Amino acid sequence: MSSKPITLFVFEGKRQEKKYLNTFLKALSVDINRIEVAFCTHIYALHNKLTKSDGLDTFELLKEGCDTLDSQDYDRDDIARIYLFFDYDGHAPGAKDQIVQEMLETFDNETEQGKLYISYPMLEALRDTKNLVFKIKDGKQYKQDIGNTGIQNIAVLNEQEFKDLTLNHLKKANDLVNNSLEASEQLIEQSDIFSAQLTKHIPKKEVAVLSALPLFYLDYKGVSVLKLL
Repeated sequence: MSSKPITLFVFEGKRQEKKYLNTFLKALSVDINRIEVAFCTHIYALHNKLTKSDGLDTFELLKEGCDTLDSQDYDRDDIARIYLFFDYDGHAPGAKDQIVQEMLETFDNETEQGKLYISYPMLEALRDTKNLVFKIKDGKQYKQDIGNTGIQNIAVLNEQEFKDLTLNHLKKANDLVNNSLEASEQLIEQSDIFSAQLTKHIPKKEVAVLSALPLFYLDYKGVSVLKLL
């Protein structure tokens, strides 16, 4: 259908996550030819389907379950990259930390089955400038908490404020993985973030608060982008 390769972004929800992505990319002047779809359930369900499928890839499974893809004439050759954004949800049906590790191994390449980015506890953590860790409990309660204490509307931030917010998240990620509050000079792998969460926080029923969007930005633009933040 498209003469220009398309990047496919996959989210759990239909609206909120797309809004955050669009605001984030616009604020940091990242222009990506893309389509955005909602899988409308947790990542465990997609992984389960993929492991039980007979030769199907992520795109084909998504096309079966997402109206946005099914209703338009996209095929696998149109899609150059696939990025999946899901929340760490220890209470979802089928949720097990071993499965999360398996998923990060399966979804580890955006040009193949897709690259998985996990937010802790959810993508909206981008607005959270107060909490370093969060006790895993009710996701709705977390949304209420950051609604009261976090940035009320990230869309009104100016470019430098957005850069500062992004850099702060990248420093937190590096501190989690490498015990350094400086910005990492290397890419920070999603599997390393999860391993650090599993070692330091998850056994205590908590997670270090991280939105996946800044980590995606670092991967997509490369470590040289840190000089611009």
